[in-house]
Amino acid sequence: MVGERWTLLIVREMLAGPVKFGDIRRGIPRIPPATLASRLRTLRAAGLVAVSDRRYELTDAGLALAPIVRELARWAMTTESAALSEDDLDTTALTWDMQRRVDVDALPERAVVLALEFTDRPPRDRYFWLHLSKTKVDLCREDTGAPVDLWLAASTAEVTRWWLGDLTWSQLQQHPGVTVHGDRALQRQMNRWFLRYAFARGALAQTSA
Repeated sequence: MVGERWTLLIVREMLAGPVKFGDIRRGIPRIPPATLASRLRTLRAAGLVAVSDRRYELTDAGLALAPIVRELARWAMTTESAALSEDDLDTTALTWDMQRRVDVDALPERAVVLALEFTDRPPRDRYFWLHLSKTKVDLCREDTGAPVDLWLAASTAEVTRWWLGDLTWSQLQQHPGVTVHGDRALQRQMNRWFLRYAFARGALAQTSA
């Protein structure tokens, strides 16, 4: 059961807490809906997942898989043969993870709009907007017309490398083709707004034996 394709990725999506069916699909955008439904039924039948108010969450038995997921992530981060290829890069999954890994306590007192432009992508996957406040974080795929405070333009690969912990914020900004525009005071703060990938190198190092 655990060895079936997608299963551990589904578990990964629930490690942070209860999620809706659509939330899991945003985190794993390439999984077919029918396959996701089937895997969830299997996990529920095995007692690893429970559902309440249309939200799926791991039971104690499911949470016991967390060390396995973490060690697989550590292997992926340290094994050159497991490096991301161009085909692995996905703006939908990346921005969804950014949306749910915002440190709201680090945000300014007023609401902020951060526009993301992935310069190597076609129009349908190129533009995203994060509406950030201490009470709510929203990810939009269409411009709502709200004034943009910050604009980050970069390739998908470079933003992904920063998100995974392979680049510091300073290194990302210095990379050719990466630009950040907007309020200068907010530019100096924005790196602190994001917790980055839950299994980034730094996070994994903190859990080493």
